[in-house]
Order: sequence, then C-alpha cells, then structure tokens
Amino acid sequence: MKVGIAGCGGIALGYAAFLLKEGHQVTVWSPSGVSSRPLVGTELEVSGVLEGRFAVKVSASAAEMMASSDVIIIAVPGYGHRKVIDVIVPFARDGQSLIVSAQLSLSAYYLSRALAARGIAADVAAWATTVLMSRRTGPTSIAVGGVRQLLEIAALPGERGEACLDLCRSLFGERFRLVPNIFAIALGNLNPPIHLASALCNFTRIEKAEYWANYDGITPSVARLIEALDKERVALADAYGVKVRTVEEHYRLTFGFPEGHPIAEMAAMVHKQRQGPPGPTSLETRFITEDVPFGIVPLVKLAERKGVALPLHQAGVQIFNALCGRDFVRENDLLDEIIDHLGAMA
Repeated sequence: MKVGIAGCGGIALGYAAFLLKEGHQVTVWSPSGVSSRPLVGTELEVSGVLEGRFAVKVSASAAEMMASSDVIIIAVPGYGHRKVIDVIVPFARDGQSLIVSAQLSLSAYYLSRALAARGIAADVAAWATTVLMSRRTGPTSIAVGGVRQLLEIAALPGERGEACLDLCRSLFGERFRLVPNIFAIALGNLNPPIHLASALCNFTRIEKAEYWANYDGITPSVARLIEALDKERVALADAYGVKVRTVEEHYRLTFGFPEGHPIAEMAAMVHKQRQGPPGPTSLETRFITEDVPFGIVPLVKLAERKGVALPLHQAGVQIFNALCGRDFVRENDLLDEIIDHLGAMA
C-alpha cells in the first residue's frame, strides 16, 4: 500500500520503519523541511524492539506526498495538527484515507469538516494514541521503545468504521478496537493526564535540565495523582456515554503485565526491565506544550458542556499557566473552530 506520513519526528519515522518492514511503500513529508533533510540519500537506523536500516523516501512538498499516497497518516504534535490539516486538505482526493495519530482536540473532526467543505469523500480514522513508542536519537536514527498491543480507533463518517478498522489492521496488524465515536477517542487518550502529573511533580528537574528516567519519576505519590485524574476522566466519559479503559488497563495492555499490579509498581517494573525513555529536560516538552493545551484543555471544555466537575484537570491548566507564564487555553487553535458544532454529536 502507498502510505504518506505527514511528520518526521520519532513517531512518524517509527511508523515509516514499521510499514517498510511490512512491505508497504512509504513517503514522509516534514512540514518544516528541516527534520527530513538528513534522511535524503541515506538510511534510517532503527534500534529497540524494531531493528534495521531503512531507505525512507522524502517528499519535498505536501502536494507531492498527497499525490503519491492512498493513505495519509498525520503524525505531528497536537500544536501542528491544524497547520498540517490546512496544508494537505487542498490536495486530498476522493477515495483517500486519512489517519490522525493520535487525535488531540478533536482534530479528526476538524479534518473531516475541512474535507467535506471541499466536497471530498475520504475516510478519516482517529486513534486514541500512537501505535508505537519511538524517539529520535540522532538526525538519521530512532529508538522504538515498544509497540502497543491494543488501541482504539473511531471513524468519520461513523458508517465507515469497519472499513477504517480493516485499513488500520492491514497496515499495523490486529491491534485495533473500533469505538463508537471520536468522543471515546478524545476521552480515551491517557497521555495528557499521565504527562500532566509527571511534568508537574518533576517540574524542577525539567526546568533545570536534569537527567531523570520517565517511569522512575512515577513514584507512589505521582501514581496517586494519576489515578485521581483518571477518575475524573472516566466520570466525564460516562457523561458522554462512552466506555474508556482505565489507566491501570492502559499500562497492562501497553506493557503486557498481568492484572493485580498498581500503577507505581508497573512503572517501577518498566523502569527496571526496560528503563524507558528519559524524562523531558526542557519546558518546551510535549508533556506541557502539547498535552496541556491540546489534551487537558479539551477535556475541561467537554466537561463544561456536560456540567461535569474536573477540579484536578482545571487546576493543572491554571498551575501550568502560572509556572510557564503562558495561557494554554488560548494556545489551542482548534477548539474554537468546532466547539459550537459538537452538540449534535454528543
């Protein structure tokens, strides 16, 4: 299958390597053009749970990537979703399928509306999280830390759910579960609350650029905060009539642990067995600049529409506003475009 990937970070390149290994044709496009430049004329070196060297084709433009691809995967941080969508939609054509990995701020809905406005009949699949965990270790190298056993997807339009499920499975294997709508995806993404707790409780380490191991930073106290945030998120999902996995289920399914281990214990086992990625060492980490405005803020907005209290999520936004001297609510450039249209979908 011909697959175009919008993005050239660790996740995007992890997808490229995975798909190339499975025999698909892959083209990557970097919105800035900077991160893809080192890959021209050389091979991508992949280590971790996926290993090898892969020749990754690089597109010079969005138009070129769209023209050569039947499937497009958007794999950029949440703050880049609107920009990338606005760039690629003019080149979309009937019959293409577009995957948002992973959806933040209901960006798949924004994409679907943009396609419809142009009269394009294209499937949109929204993922609750990424298929794999991967990070760049150099200009032409990445480390893949793991491939998830299960993740949820939703389709727009909804009646294309089975087709989108079949497509995702044909690309990445039998690891997907179809959920009813994108609210289940928006409320099922566990990265924002987990990262909120980790970043808040390890904030001075991040600001001072100290080395720390991500999973080692999830101590019993941090795990209690994660679990308290999780209770708020699950209650919000109940208000929207969707079922989402708990954070405990998320860790078990991600790392293959048996039932019965608390969050802090599983985090400690991940750290001991695999180390995992290092924690962030800059306030420009996606734990803050992506997950707060594009992960936590949308939950607060969705809660306001249903009259559900999310005191810890709301406090988290305000605390990070104060710590960083920013207004993360205003930094979300997607919600204002679609918030008034959500009533009919809820």
